[in-house]
Amino acid sequence: MKHKKLIAGIVGIVLGVIITFFIPTPHGLTHAGMIVLASLVTANIFWIFNVIPSFATGLLMLSSWVVLGAVKFEVAYQIFSTTTMWIIIGGLGLGAAATKTGLIKRIALKIMTFFPANFRGQTLALFTAGTIIAPMIPSAHPKTAMSTPIAKGISNALGYKPFGKGSSGLFLAALWGFFVTEASFLSATAQNYAFKGLLPAKAQAQLNWGNWFVMMIPWTIIILIGGYFLLTFLFKPKDDKPVSREFISKQLAELGPMSREEKITAAVILVAIVFWILESVFNIPAAVTAIIGVSVLVALKVLTPEDFKTRLSWNTIIFIGTVMALGNVMQSAGLTTWLRKILAPAISPIIGNIYITVIVLPIIIYLCKFVVVSLISTGTLITIGLLPFFSQMSFSPAIIAIIVTTSVNVWLLSYMNAPILTGSAAVQDSMASRGAMAKSSIGYMLLNIVGLLVCVPLWQLMGIA
Repeated sequence: MKHKKLIAGIVGIVLGVIITFFIPTPHGLTHAGMIVLASLVTANIFWIFNVIPSFATGLLMLSSWVVLGAVKFEVAYQIFSTTTMWIIIGGLGLGAAATKTGLIKRIALKIMTFFPANFRGQTLALFTAGTIIAPMIPSAHPKTAMSTPIAKGISNALGYKPFGKGSSGLFLAALWGFFVTEASFLSATAQNYAFKGLLPAKAQAQLNWGNWFVMMIPWTIIILIGGYFLLTFLFKPKDDKPVSREFISKQLAELGPMSREEKITAAVILVAIVFWILESVFNIPAAVTAIIGVSVLVALKVLTPEDFKTRLSWNTIIFIGTVMALGNVMQSAGLTTWLRKILAPAISPIIGNIYITVIVLPIIIYLCKFVVVSLISTGTLITIGLLPFFSQMSFSPAIIAIIVTTSVNVWLLSYMNAPILTGSAAVQDSMASRGAMAKSSIGYMLLNIVGLLVCVPLWQLMGIA
C-alpha cells in the first residue's frame, strides 16, 4: 500500500488520543496509567509499521509522559543515567575498534586455516570463528556484514554455484556462528542488555556476564552441535572433497602483519572480557570496564573522535534506552498491577511451570515475529507484557530475558530479521535460496526450544528456576 506508513501513523495517533482523553479510566487504573498505555499503543503501531525512525518514536513516547503529566522528567528519562546504557555505549565502542582495525576478520580467517577446506570443515570453522568473535562485537549488523563475504569467498573457492546446497549452507553457517550465538554471551549484542534492563533490579543482578554465560552453556552446546548436523544434513554437497586453501591464505596475506592498532584492541578487549567475567570479584561494574576500555583506545588513537561519532549506532542506543524506560514507568504509573489482574487467566498457566514456559513462550514469540519485524521491539513487547507477572513466577524473571533473546532470532521469512538481510545484502543476495533460509530457521526454532529445556536443570541447580 502506497501510503501505509501515513495511514498507520494517523491510526496510531488517533488511538492514543482516544485512549487518553475519551475512554473512561478503568477501575484500578490511574489516569497516568492510561496515558502510558495510550502512548504504548501508539508507539507499537509506529514501530511495527516503521512510521518514523524507531528512536524518534521512543523519544516522543517518553516526552508524551512528561507533557501529559503521567510522570516527571526525571522518571521518564532515568534509564539514560543507568549502567546498562553505558555498557551498551562502551561495548559498541570496543566492537567498532575491533571492526575498524581488521582484528575480527584476521581472527576469523586464522581460525579457518585450522579446518579442512571442504564443506564440513569450513562450516565448522565458521561456527568456531563466530562463537569466539560473538562477545567482542555487541552489534549483529557488522558481524553479518563481515562474515557472509568471507563465506562467499570460501564458497567460490570450493566451486559451489549460487543458491546451491553448498553455497546456501556456508552462508547459513556464517550467520549461525556469528549471529545465532549472540544469545550465548551478554556482551554479544546490545539487545541482550535491553531485555536485561527491563527486568527488576534483583533479576538484573543475576545476569552479569559470567552468570549469563554459564546459564547458556547447555543451550549453546545444543545450538552449535545441532546446528552443525542440521546444516550438513540439509546442505552438504554430494562431492565434498577438500580443495586448495588459496582463498583464505590470500585474504590473510592481504591483511599483512598484525598492526599496532590490532594488538592494542586485542589486549583491551581481552582485559575487558576478563573483568566482565570476574565482575563480582573485582567489584567493578561492567559499564565502567567498557568505558575505560574505549577511553584507552581513544587515548592511544586507535579510535578517533570521528570514529566515536560515526561508528557507534547512536540511533540504536537511544532506541534501546527508550524501550527500557517502559519498565520503570509502567510500574510508577500503576499499569503493571492493572495488567496483571486483567491478563492473569491467560498468562498464569504459561508461567506456572518452567517447562511449559520454555516451550510455549518461544512459540508465542515466533508468531509475533510475523507481525513485529524488529528483534528488539518483539522482545520488548513480550517482556513488557510479562512485567506484571514477574512477582508471581516460581522462577527468576532473569529466565524471561534468556528465552526472549534466543527466540527473537528467527528468519522463516526474509523480512523477519534485519541483521540477516544485512548479511544477504553484503553478498548481493547471491548465496542462499529462500527455501534454504526457511528450512534452517525451522530447524533453529526447534533446536532453540530443546536447548532451553536442557538448560532448566542447570537453572534449578543455580537456584533461579
